[in-house]
Amino acid sequence: MPDQKKVTIKDVARETGLALSTVSNALAGKSMVRPETRAIVMEAADRLGYRASIVARSLRAQRSFALGVLIEDVANPSSSAFVRGVEDVANAAGCTILLADTDGSLERQVDAMRALIDRRVDGLVLISQHLEDERVREMLRGGPPVVLLQRRDPVLDLDYVGSDNVGGVKEAMHFVGRLGHSRVGFVTGPLGSSSARERLQTYRETAEELGFRETEELIYHGRYSFDVGLEAANFFAGLREPPTCIFASNDMNAIGLIQGLSERGLSVPKDISVVGLDDIALARIKALDLTTIRLEKRAMGEEAARLVLRRVAAPQRPTACVILPTRLIVRGTTAQPRAD
Repeated sequence: MPDQKKVTIKDVARETGLALSTVSNALAGKSMVRPETRAIVMEAADRLGYRASIVARSLRAQRSFALGVLIEDVANPSSSAFVRGVEDVANAAGCTILLADTDGSLERQVDAMRALIDRRVDGLVLISQHLEDERVREMLRGGPPVVLLQRRDPVLDLDYVGSDNVGGVKEAMHFVGRLGHSRVGFVTGPLGSSSARERLQTYRETAEELGFRETEELIYHGRYSFDVGLEAANFFAGLREPPTCIFASNDMNAIGLIQGLSERGLSVPKDISVVGLDDIALARIKALDLTTIRLEKRAMGEEAARLVLRRVAAPQRPTACVILPTRLIVRGTTAQPRAD
């Protein structure tokens, strides 16, 4: 079969009846092109099989049209929602993403950031990454535009997207208080994370406000994983007076907690109520039916991508801080405390 003639931008212009410059601007995603015109151009380009040369495009624009995205743990179901949001916006803007899983390791993060910067990515989205190491700080200061997602830098003034940790934890604590719980345990995330610290601080303040008992004894310091939930279940079940409710800093903690409590002969919510945080897809399965705080993770990823692309286009624009709301989703792992 003979090779088909390569479709060019001129063919797309001829097909649409639009000026070559208009078609070029539409394919490049430039804002001066009206959405309806861009839709006509993109439909014709797809139908004709037009594929832009990324190399030529990059050379003309002095850009890679790629964003680097660093995640903490690809096995964490939350990660996929964040990444999907970043990818949706990046793809709509004609960009690809380069994904790096750092597994929570500072050294892997440093290596990944260096590699992505060497690839000349247009910008970086850091999702729950280490920020206080000087090697990281140096790259944050001197590298491409960066947006932080779910973990703020305490020193550098960088664009940030996060969830309303304070509002979410307060809502959940008041809810379990209304159920009658006054002895509420808490499993923290890694306290190098600003989000984890905000959640712990809000737990402490709200517990004091509500008059909950012996709060400091009921804090288990951990990180975001199923195994930590198992460990925390052993800790709480081994207390002389276990809590009647446990608040986990993410859903994987909560799922591990429920499994661990079951292995200790304790039923959720009959013996102990459990509240998670994230609202991953597993939380909705009827066999689990987890009460949790919903984070708008995909929307957070979308906002992070928009911010980094805006920073690429306008490096001197004011720094943005975007906080998305949370919502308590009440399911079957919470109930009134057992009457002894």
